[in-house]
Amino acid sequence: MTELTEVQRHAVKQTVAAERLEGWQPNRDDLADLELLAVGTLTTADYIDRHRRDAAARPVPHRRRRITLPRPYLVTGTTVLRNNFGFRDSSQLRDVEFAATAARLLQAHLRPGPSPRLVDADHIFALHRHVFGDVFGWAGQQRIVDITKNGDTFAPIGMIGRYLREVEIAVAATNWHRVDRGRLAYALATVYVTYNHAHPFREGNGRTGTLLLHQLTGSTGFLLDLSSINAAEWVAGSQDSAPFRRTGAPSPRPMIPLLRRALVERES
Repeated sequence: MTELTEVQRHAVKQTVAAERLEGWQPNRDDLADLELLAVGTLTTADYIDRHRRDAAARPVPHRRRRITLPRPYLVTGTTVLRNNFGFRDSSQLRDVEFAATAARLLQAHLRPGPSPRLVDADHIFALHRHVFGDVFGWAGQQRIVDITKNGDTFAPIGMIGRYLREVEIAVAATNWHRVDRGRLAYALATVYVTYNHAHPFREGNGRTGTLLLHQLTGSTGFLLDLSSINAAEWVAGSQDSAPFRRTGAPSPRPMIPLLRRALVERES
């Protein structure tokens, strides 16, 4: 078993927690690999390439090529997102996406986060580019299509900038160095639900958003431990926070108890 420092152990734990919220079910080998990545025994490039080769070697069911008009973000004739690996099968892409983004999330957790005063829309785009750049050529770019998910409709593309400016305002309005648990939970919830309604990317909004919350918490007397939250309650909280109108204000209230529960005081 790999010996980890407290920082490395927390980074691995929160990487797994963020990916599980998106449906990842890591096995023992996956967890062992993340530990090797954390201590530097395994390189990110080797880790991603191995998962790419494993996925490419796996047989995939034959599907009749559909004749469709080209659509933004999709491999022509499929419902698979255009990707840097050339995969046309969603299960292949999903496996490698989880591996690649886990490696990049882990890297981010192991580095000191920015001062909250430097957190703005550009920083959010840079986070997405870091986490998803191995997978998608359009990582770090604002989406150009309207999207829905599980019946939820997010901000229209023309309103994304406005909601991201509101994220910036919420970050700037909080004294991150002097918040108690209740105020921190409220501030994190406000940032997250506003960002989540903006949903600025075609894919990868959730993992980028939780990483943003970890970075903001880094300036406080608390750690954020998302391993205590399961995917069903996270999705329910996100859905309940959505505004009644696509251009309305989301409510932080459904996310506050979840985030309050996830806050752990740092050891002095």
